Amino acid sequence: MNIKAKTRPFVAILSLLLLVSAAGCVSTEKRYKKGVELESKGRLEEAAQRYVAVLAKEPGREDARQRLAEVGAELVDKYLAAARTDVADGRTEEAADALVYVDGLRGRTAQVGVTLAVPDDYADFRRDTIDAAALALFRQGEEYENAGRWPDAARTYERLHAYPLTRDQAFRADEGRARVFLRWAEQDMSLGTFRAAYGHAQTALDVFGPDSPTGAEGRAIQKAALDAGTQTVAVLPFWADPGAGEGTPRGLEAKLYDALLYERMDEPPLFVGPIDRGAIHREMVRLRVRSGALPDRTAAEVGRALRADLVVTGWLESYRQEDGAPEEIARKAVLRRDRVTPAAYTEKRYTVKLTAEVMIRIVDPVTRKALDEAPVSAQASAQFRRAAYNGDYMTLDLSREERALFDREAWLRAEEDLQKRLVDNLAERIAPALFDRVLRFVR
Repeated sequence: MNIKAKTRPFVAILSLLLLVSAAGCVSTEKRYKKGVELESKGRLEEAAQRYVAVLAKEPGREDARQRLAEVGAELVDKYLAAARTDVADGRTEEAADALVYVDGLRGRTAQVGVTLAVPDDYADFRRDTIDAAALALFRQGEEYENAGRWPDAARTYERLHAYPLTRDQAFRADEGRARVFLRWAEQDMSLGTFRAAYGHAQTALDVFGPDSPTGAEGRAIQKAALDAGTQTVAVLPFWADPGAGEGTPRGLEAKLYDALLYERMDEPPLFVGPIDRGAIHREMVRLRVRSGALPDRTAAEVGRALRADLVVTGWLESYRQEDGAPEEIARKAVLRRDRVTPAAYTEKRYTVKLTAEVMIRIVDPVTRKALDEAPVSAQASAQFRRAAYNGDYMTLDLSREERALFDREAWLRAEEDLQKRLVDNLAERIAPALFDRVLRFVR
Protein backbone atom coordinates (compact mmCIF):
# COMPACT_ATOMS: atom_id res chain seq x y z
CA MET A 1 0.00 0.00 0.00
CA ASN A 2 2.79 2.42 0.87
CA ILE A 3 4.68 1.63 -2.34
CA LYS A 4 1.64 2.48 -4.45
CA ALA A 5 1.07 5.69 -2.55
CA LYS A 6 4.65 6.80 -3.18
CA THR A 7 4.39 6.16 -6.94
CA ARG A 8 1.35 8.38 -7.38
CA PRO A 9 3.24 11.74 -7.39
CA PHE A 10 5.68 10.34 -9.98
CA VAL A 11 2.83 9.14 -12.16
CA ALA A 12 1.13 12.54 -11.90
CA ILE A 13 4.32 14.39 -12.88
CA LEU A 14 4.96 12.03 -15.77
CA SER A 15 1.40 12.51 -17.00
CA LEU A 16 1.81 16.27 -16.82
CA LEU A 17 5.06 16.14 -18.81
CA LEU A 18 3.45 13.97 -21.47
CA LEU A 19 0.53 16.39 -21.64
CA VAL A 20 2.86 19.38 -22.10
CA SER A 21 4.86 17.49 -24.72
CA ALA A 22 1.69 16.59 -26.61
CA ALA A 23 0.56 20.23 -26.51
CA GLY A 24 3.93 21.29 -27.93
CA CYS A 25 3.63 18.78 -30.76
CA VAL A 26 0.18 20.06 -31.60
CA SER A 27 1.53 23.62 -31.67
CA THR A 28 4.41 22.76 -34.03
CA GLU A 29 2.12 20.69 -36.19
CA LYS A 30 -0.16 23.68 -36.65
CA ARG A 31 2.82 25.85 -37.57
CA TYR A 32 4.02 23.25 -40.07
CA LYS A 33 0.60 22.95 -41.73
CA LYS A 34 0.33 26.74 -41.85
CA GLY A 35 3.72 26.84 -43.55
CA VAL A 36 2.59 24.34 -46.17
CA GLU A 37 -0.57 26.38 -46.76
CA LEU A 38 1.39 29.63 -47.15
CA GLU A 39 3.84 27.90 -49.49
CA SER A 40 0.99 26.70 -51.70
CA LYS A 41 -0.21 30.29 -51.97
CA GLY A 42 3.20 31.54 -53.04
CA ARG A 43 3.87 33.35 -49.75
CA LEU A 44 7.30 31.84 -49.44
CA GLU A 45 8.80 34.35 -46.98
CA GLU A 46 6.04 33.65 -44.45
CA ALA A 47 6.23 29.90 -45.07
CA ALA A 48 9.97 29.93 -44.34
CA GLN A 49 9.31 31.71 -41.04
CA ARG A 50 6.86 28.98 -40.02
CA TYR A 51 9.30 26.18 -40.88
CA VAL A 52 12.08 27.90 -38.93
CA ALA A 53 9.74 28.16 -35.93
CA VAL A 54 8.87 24.45 -36.18
CA LEU A 55 12.50 23.38 -36.29
CA ALA A 56 13.36 25.65 -33.39
CA LYS A 57 10.83 23.70 -31.32
CA GLU A 58 11.36 20.27 -32.90
CA PRO A 59 14.84 19.98 -34.43
CA GLY A 60 14.14 16.41 -35.50
CA ARG A 61 11.27 17.15 -37.89
CA GLU A 62 12.68 16.15 -41.25
CA ASP A 63 9.55 17.17 -43.15
CA ALA A 64 9.95 20.76 -41.95
CA ARG A 65 13.70 20.61 -42.66
CA GLN A 66 13.06 19.47 -46.24
CA ARG A 67 10.41 22.11 -46.86
CA LEU A 68 12.64 24.87 -45.43
CA ALA A 69 15.57 23.76 -47.61
CA GLU A 70 13.42 23.86 -50.77
CA VAL A 71 11.61 27.12 -49.95
CA GLY A 72 14.85 28.73 -48.77
CA ALA A 73 16.69 27.81 -51.97
CA GLU A 74 13.84 29.23 -54.04
CA LEU A 75 13.92 32.47 -52.04
CA VAL A 76 17.69 32.81 -52.40
CA ASP A 77 17.38 32.40 -56.19
CA LYS A 78 14.48 34.87 -56.31
CA TYR A 79 16.21 37.63 -54.33
CA LEU A 80 19.58 37.12 -56.03
CA ALA A 81 17.97 37.41 -59.44
CA ALA A 82 16.19 40.60 -58.33
CA ALA A 83 19.47 42.01 -57.01
CA ARG A 84 21.30 41.35 -60.27
CA THR A 85 18.49 43.01 -62.23
CA ASP A 86 18.53 46.04 -59.92
CA VAL A 87 22.31 46.40 -60.26
CA ALA A 88 22.04 46.26 -64.03
CA ASP A 89 19.40 49.01 -63.92
CA GLY A 90 21.42 51.18 -61.52
CA ARG A 91 19.16 50.57 -58.51
CA THR A 92 21.97 49.70 -56.13
CA GLU A 93 20.04 50.41 -52.91
CA GLU A 94 17.23 48.03 -53.89
CA ALA A 95 19.83 45.43 -54.81
CA ALA A 96 21.57 45.85 -51.46
CA ASP A 97 18.24 45.46 -49.65
CA ALA A 98 17.65 42.18 -51.46
CA LEU A 99 21.08 40.88 -50.43
CA VAL A 100 20.48 41.94 -46.83
CA TYR A 101 17.36 39.79 -46.91
CA VAL A 102 19.34 36.84 -48.31
CA ASP A 103 21.93 37.20 -45.54
CA GLY A 104 19.23 37.34 -42.89
CA LEU A 105 17.41 34.30 -44.29
CA ARG A 106 20.61 32.24 -44.47
CA GLY A 107 21.42 33.22 -40.89
CA ARG A 108 18.01 32.18 -39.59
CA THR A 109 17.99 28.84 -41.40
CA ALA A 110 21.55 28.08 -40.28
CA GLN A 111 20.42 28.45 -36.66
CA VAL A 112 18.07 25.49 -37.13
CA GLY A 113 20.57 23.41 -39.09
CA VAL A 114 19.61 24.23 -42.69
CA THR A 115 22.38 25.65 -44.88
CA LEU A 116 21.28 27.55 -47.98
CA ALA A 117 23.82 27.56 -50.79
CA VAL A 118 24.78 30.64 -52.81
CA PRO A 119 26.76 30.98 -56.06
CA ASP A 120 30.56 31.06 -55.92
CA ASP A 121 30.63 34.73 -56.85
CA TYR A 122 28.16 35.71 -54.14
CA ALA A 123 30.71 37.21 -51.73
CA ASP A 124 32.26 39.46 -54.40
CA PHE A 125 28.88 40.42 -55.86
CA ARG A 126 27.58 41.19 -52.39
CA ARG A 127 30.57 43.39 -51.47
CA ASP A 128 30.47 45.27 -54.76
CA THR A 129 26.74 45.86 -54.46
CA ILE A 130 26.93 47.07 -50.85
CA ASP A 131 29.80 49.39 -51.74
CA ALA A 132 27.88 50.85 -54.68
CA ALA A 133 24.74 51.37 -52.54
CA ALA A 134 26.79 52.99 -49.78
CA LEU A 135 28.50 55.31 -52.24
CA ALA A 136 25.12 56.38 -53.66
CA LEU A 137 23.78 57.09 -50.17
CA PHE A 138 26.88 59.08 -49.18
CA ARG A 139 26.45 61.26 -52.25
CA GLN A 140 22.77 61.72 -51.55
CA GLY A 141 23.45 62.62 -47.92
CA GLU A 142 25.99 65.24 -48.94
CA GLU A 143 23.54 66.74 -51.44
CA TYR A 144 20.92 67.05 -48.70
CA GLU A 145 23.51 68.64 -46.41
CA ASN A 146 24.48 71.23 -49.01
CA ALA A 147 20.80 72.06 -49.47
CA GLY A 148 20.26 72.40 -45.72
CA ARG A 149 17.76 69.56 -45.72
CA TRP A 150 18.87 68.26 -42.33
CA PRO A 151 16.10 65.69 -41.66
CA ASP A 152 16.61 64.09 -45.07
CA ALA A 153 20.38 64.08 -44.66
CA ALA A 154 20.15 62.51 -41.19
CA ARG A 155 17.79 59.77 -42.41
CA THR A 156 20.12 59.02 -45.35
CA TYR A 157 23.16 58.53 -43.12
CA GLU A 158 21.09 56.45 -40.69
CA ARG A 159 19.92 54.24 -43.55
CA LEU A 160 23.50 53.25 -44.28
CA HIS A 161 23.63 51.26 -41.06
CA ALA A 162 21.05 48.84 -42.46
CA TYR A 163 23.90 47.43 -44.58
CA PRO A 164 26.93 45.38 -43.51
CA LEU A 165 29.39 48.26 -43.81
CA THR A 166 33.15 48.15 -43.54
CA ARG A 167 34.69 49.87 -40.54
CA ASP A 168 35.63 52.90 -42.64
CA GLN A 169 32.13 53.12 -44.14
CA ALA A 170 30.51 52.88 -40.70
CA PHE A 171 32.78 55.64 -39.38
CA ARG A 172 32.02 57.84 -42.36
CA ALA A 173 28.27 57.30 -41.88
CA ASP A 174 28.51 58.24 -38.19
CA GLU A 175 30.68 61.22 -39.05
CA GLY A 176 28.10 62.43 -41.57
CA ARG A 177 25.24 62.00 -39.13
CA ALA A 178 27.06 63.86 -36.35
CA ARG A 179 28.01 66.65 -38.75
CA VAL A 180 24.38 67.02 -39.88
CA PHE A 181 23.07 67.41 -36.34
CA LEU A 182 25.77 69.92 -35.41
CA ARG A 183 25.00 72.07 -38.45
CA TRP A 184 21.29 71.67 -37.71
CA ALA A 185 21.91 72.84 -34.14
CA GLU A 186 23.89 75.84 -35.41
CA GLN A 187 20.99 76.80 -37.64
CA ASP A 188 18.63 76.45 -34.69
CA MET A 189 20.78 78.85 -32.70
CA SER A 190 20.68 81.42 -35.47
CA LEU A 191 16.87 81.12 -35.56
CA GLY A 192 16.56 81.42 -31.78
CA THR A 193 15.11 77.93 -31.35
CA PHE A 194 17.30 77.07 -28.39
CA ARG A 195 15.59 73.92 -27.14
CA ALA A 196 15.81 72.41 -30.61
CA ALA A 197 19.49 73.41 -30.80
CA TYR A 198 20.19 71.69 -27.49
CA GLY A 199 18.44 68.51 -28.61
CA HIS A 200 20.15 68.32 -31.98
CA ALA A 201 23.53 68.97 -30.36
CA GLN A 202 22.83 66.13 -27.93
CA THR A 203 22.15 63.75 -30.81
CA ALA A 204 25.46 64.74 -32.41
CA LEU A 205 27.22 64.38 -29.07
CA ASP A 206 25.83 60.86 -28.60
CA VAL A 207 27.37 59.60 -31.85
CA PHE A 208 31.02 59.71 -30.73
CA GLY A 209 30.61 60.50 -27.02
CA PRO A 210 31.14 63.66 -24.94
CA ASP A 211 34.95 63.41 -24.94
CA SER A 212 35.32 63.41 -28.72
CA PRO A 213 35.89 66.56 -30.81
CA THR A 214 32.27 66.27 -31.96
CA GLY A 215 31.17 65.92 -28.35
CA ALA A 216 33.10 69.05 -27.35
CA GLU A 217 31.49 71.01 -30.16
CA GLY A 218 28.07 69.69 -29.15
CA ARG A 219 28.60 70.67 -25.52
CA ALA A 220 29.62 74.18 -26.58
CA ILE A 221 26.41 74.58 -28.56
CA GLN A 222 24.36 73.26 -25.64
CA LYS A 223 25.97 75.75 -23.25
CA ALA A 224 25.26 78.59 -25.66
CA ALA A 225 21.66 77.40 -26.05
CA LEU A 226 21.13 77.27 -22.29
CA ASP A 227 22.74 80.67 -21.76
CA ALA A 228 20.57 82.27 -24.42
CA GLY A 229 17.34 80.37 -23.90
CA THR A 230 16.93 79.78 -20.16
CA GLN A 231 14.03 81.70 -18.67
CA THR A 232 14.72 82.93 -15.15
CA VAL A 233 11.55 82.67 -13.08
CA ALA A 234 10.64 84.42 -9.85
CA VAL A 235 7.88 82.55 -8.00
CA LEU A 236 6.41 85.01 -5.52
CA PRO A 237 4.71 84.04 -2.23
CA PHE A 238 1.19 82.64 -2.61
CA TRP A 239 -1.86 84.01 -0.85
CA ALA A 240 -5.35 82.77 0.01
CA ASP A 241 -8.27 84.36 -1.76
CA PRO A 242 -10.87 85.66 0.73
CA GLY A 243 -13.49 83.56 -1.02
CA ALA A 244 -11.50 80.33 -0.75
CA GLY A 245 -13.76 79.05 2.01
CA GLU A 246 -14.45 79.68 5.67
CA GLY A 247 -12.79 76.44 6.74
CA THR A 248 -9.51 77.17 4.99
CA PRO A 249 -6.68 76.33 7.42
CA ARG A 250 -4.63 79.35 8.35
CA GLY A 251 -1.22 79.44 6.67
CA LEU A 252 -2.03 76.69 4.17
CA GLU A 253 -0.90 78.87 1.26
CA ALA A 254 2.46 79.56 2.96
CA LYS A 255 3.03 75.84 3.53
CA LEU A 256 2.20 75.21 -0.11
CA TYR A 257 4.69 77.87 -1.22
CA ASP A 258 7.43 76.29 0.93
CA ALA A 259 6.70 72.79 -0.36
CA LEU A 260 6.70 74.00 -3.95
CA LEU A 261 9.99 75.91 -3.84
CA TYR A 262 11.98 73.66 -1.51
CA GLU A 263 10.75 70.23 -2.55
CA ARG A 264 9.37 70.40 -6.08
CA MET A 265 11.38 73.09 -7.86
CA ASP A 266 14.85 72.14 -6.67
CA GLU A 267 15.52 70.16 -9.88
CA PRO A 268 13.91 72.19 -12.68
CA PRO A 269 14.04 71.05 -16.30
CA LEU A 270 16.50 72.54 -18.74
CA PHE A 271 15.74 76.12 -19.77
CA VAL A 272 13.88 76.92 -16.54
CA GLY A 273 15.88 78.85 -13.93
CA PRO A 274 13.99 79.47 -10.67
CA ILE A 275 15.34 82.43 -8.69
CA ASP A 276 16.37 81.67 -5.11
CA ARG A 277 13.65 82.31 -2.57
CA GLY A 278 16.04 84.24 -0.35
CA ALA A 279 16.74 86.72 -3.15
CA ILE A 280 12.99 87.11 -3.73
CA HIS A 281 12.36 87.78 -0.04
CA ARG A 282 15.16 90.35 0.18
CA GLU A 283 13.89 92.21 -2.85
CA MET A 284 10.32 92.25 -1.58
CA VAL A 285 11.53 93.65 1.74
CA ARG A 286 13.59 96.30 -0.03
CA LEU A 287 10.62 97.30 -2.17
CA ARG A 288 8.33 97.15 0.89
CA VAL A 289 6.03 94.68 -0.81
CA ARG A 290 3.90 92.99 1.82
CA SER A 291 2.71 89.43 1.67
CA GLY A 292 -0.84 88.88 0.51
CA ALA A 293 -2.59 89.47 -2.78
CA LEU A 294 -0.11 90.80 -5.35
CA PRO A 295 -1.40 92.84 -8.29
CA ASP A 296 0.28 92.17 -11.62
CA ARG A 297 1.96 95.58 -11.56
CA THR A 298 3.55 94.89 -8.17
CA ALA A 299 4.63 91.40 -9.22
CA ALA A 300 6.19 92.88 -12.38
CA GLU A 301 8.07 95.46 -10.28
CA VAL A 302 9.58 92.70 -8.14
CA GLY A 303 10.43 90.74 -11.27
CA ARG A 304 12.24 93.67 -12.86
CA ALA A 305 14.23 94.25 -9.70
CA LEU A 306 15.28 90.58 -9.79
CA ARG A 307 15.98 90.74 -13.53
CA ALA A 308 13.61 87.84 -14.01
CA ASP A 309 12.33 86.89 -17.43
CA LEU A 310 9.00 85.78 -15.96
CA VAL A 311 7.17 86.21 -12.67
CA VAL A 312 4.78 83.62 -11.23
CA THR A 313 2.07 84.49 -8.76
CA GLY A 314 -0.38 82.07 -7.21
CA TRP A 315 -3.28 81.99 -4.83
CA LEU A 316 -5.54 79.49 -3.12
CA GLU A 317 -8.76 79.83 -5.07
CA SER A 318 -10.90 77.33 -3.14
CA TYR A 319 -10.74 74.88 -0.25
CA ARG A 320 -13.35 72.32 0.66
CA GLN A 321 -13.62 69.65 3.35
CA GLU A 322 -16.13 66.84 2.97
CA ASP A 323 -16.82 64.51 5.88
CA GLY A 324 -18.32 61.16 4.98
CA ALA A 325 -21.26 59.64 6.82
CA PRO A 326 -19.89 58.26 10.11
CA GLU A 327 -20.08 54.61 11.07
CA GLU A 328 -20.98 54.44 14.77
CA ILE A 329 -19.82 51.40 16.72
CA ALA A 330 -20.94 50.73 20.28
CA ARG A 331 -18.01 49.87 22.57
CA LYS A 332 -17.89 48.59 26.15
CA ALA A 333 -15.39 49.17 28.93
CA VAL A 334 -15.25 48.97 32.70
CA LEU A 335 -14.53 51.73 35.17
CA ARG A 336 -10.98 51.99 36.45
CA ARG A 337 -12.04 52.38 40.07
CA ASP A 338 -13.27 48.84 40.43
CA ARG A 339 -12.62 47.24 37.01
CA VAL A 340 -16.09 45.72 37.26
CA THR A 341 -18.71 48.39 36.66
CA PRO A 342 -19.61 48.39 32.93
CA ALA A 343 -19.64 51.55 30.82
CA ALA A 344 -20.47 52.23 27.18
CA TYR A 345 -18.91 54.62 24.71
CA THR A 346 -19.21 55.15 20.95
CA GLU A 347 -16.50 54.91 18.33
CA LYS A 348 -17.03 56.88 15.13
CA ARG A 349 -15.29 56.06 11.87
CA TYR A 350 -15.57 58.37 8.90
CA THR A 351 -13.63 59.53 5.86
CA VAL A 352 -12.51 63.13 5.34
CA LYS A 353 -11.73 64.38 1.85
CA LEU A 354 -9.98 67.68 1.26
CA THR A 355 -10.06 69.42 -2.11
CA ALA A 356 -8.22 72.58 -3.04
CA GLU A 357 -7.67 74.58 -6.20
CA VAL A 358 -4.79 76.96 -6.82
CA MET A 359 -4.50 79.50 -9.62
CA ILE A 360 -1.06 80.16 -11.04
CA ARG A 361 -0.39 83.19 -13.22
CA ILE A 362 2.66 84.08 -15.31
CA VAL A 363 3.37 87.78 -15.61
CA ASP A 364 5.73 89.57 -18.01
CA PRO A 365 7.86 91.99 -15.94
CA VAL A 366 8.34 94.29 -18.93
CA THR A 367 4.76 94.70 -20.13
CA ARG A 368 3.28 94.05 -16.65
CA LYS A 369 0.65 91.89 -18.30
CA ALA A 370 -0.45 88.34 -17.51
CA LEU A 371 0.82 85.96 -20.18
CA ASP A 372 -0.85 82.79 -18.94
CA GLU A 373 -3.09 81.54 -16.17
CA ALA A 374 -4.16 78.06 -15.17
CA PRO A 375 -5.94 76.28 -12.30
CA VAL A 376 -4.35 73.33 -10.52
CA SER A 377 -6.38 71.17 -8.17
CA ALA A 378 -5.65 68.22 -5.90
CA GLN A 379 -7.32 66.05 -3.29
CA ALA A 380 -6.33 64.12 -0.20
CA SER A 381 -8.41 61.81 1.95
CA ALA A 382 -8.02 59.75 5.11
CA GLN A 383 -10.11 57.70 7.51
CA PHE A 384 -10.57 59.08 11.01
CA ARG A 385 -11.42 57.17 14.19
CA ARG A 386 -12.70 59.02 17.23
CA ALA A 387 -14.58 58.10 20.34
CA ALA A 388 -17.20 59.84 22.48
CA TYR A 389 -18.17 59.11 26.11
CA ASN A 390 -20.80 60.78 28.25
CA GLY A 391 -18.40 61.62 31.00
CA ASP A 392 -14.66 61.68 31.69
CA TYR A 393 -13.02 59.03 29.52
CA MET A 394 -10.08 58.95 31.97
CA THR A 395 -12.33 57.03 34.36
CA LEU A 396 -12.54 54.16 31.89
CA ASP A 397 -10.17 51.19 31.91
CA LEU A 398 -8.87 51.43 28.31
CA SER A 399 -5.94 50.08 26.33
CA ARG A 400 -3.41 52.49 24.82
CA GLU A 401 -5.05 52.17 21.39
CA GLU A 402 -8.50 52.84 22.87
CA ARG A 403 -7.29 55.90 24.78
CA ALA A 404 -5.87 57.32 21.54
CA LEU A 405 -9.42 57.52 20.18
CA PHE A 406 -10.18 60.19 22.82
CA ASP A 407 -6.92 62.15 22.41
CA ARG A 408 -7.82 65.57 21.01
CA GLU A 409 -4.19 66.40 20.32
CA ALA A 410 -3.95 63.23 18.23
CA TRP A 411 -7.09 64.33 16.39
CA LEU A 412 -5.39 67.64 15.60
CA ARG A 413 -2.19 65.91 14.43
CA ALA A 414 -4.22 63.65 12.14
CA GLU A 415 -5.97 66.68 10.64
CA GLU A 416 -2.62 68.43 10.13
CA ASP A 417 -1.17 65.31 8.50
CA LEU A 418 -4.07 65.22 6.06
CA GLN A 419 -3.60 68.90 5.27
CA LYS A 420 0.11 68.26 4.67
CA ARG A 421 -0.78 65.48 2.22
CA LEU A 422 -3.05 67.90 0.39
CA VAL A 423 -0.24 70.47 0.26
CA ASP A 424 2.19 67.84 -1.06
CA ASN A 425 -0.29 66.71 -3.71
CA LEU A 426 -0.86 70.30 -4.81
CA ALA A 427 2.86 71.08 -4.98
CA GLU A 428 3.44 67.86 -6.92
CA ARG A 429 0.94 69.01 -9.54
CA ILE A 430 1.81 72.70 -9.61
CA ALA A 431 5.52 72.21 -10.36
CA PRO A 432 5.14 70.33 -13.68
CA ALA A 433 2.27 72.60 -14.73
CA LEU A 434 4.42 75.65 -14.02
CA PHE A 435 7.46 74.18 -15.81
CA ASP A 436 5.34 73.26 -18.82
CA ARG A 437 3.96 76.76 -19.13
CA VAL A 438 7.33 78.43 -18.73
CA LEU A 439 8.82 76.18 -21.41
CA ARG A 440 6.18 77.44 -23.84
CA PHE A 441 8.10 80.71 -23.84
CA VAL A 442 11.35 78.96 -24.81
CA ARG A 443 11.66 78.20 -28.50
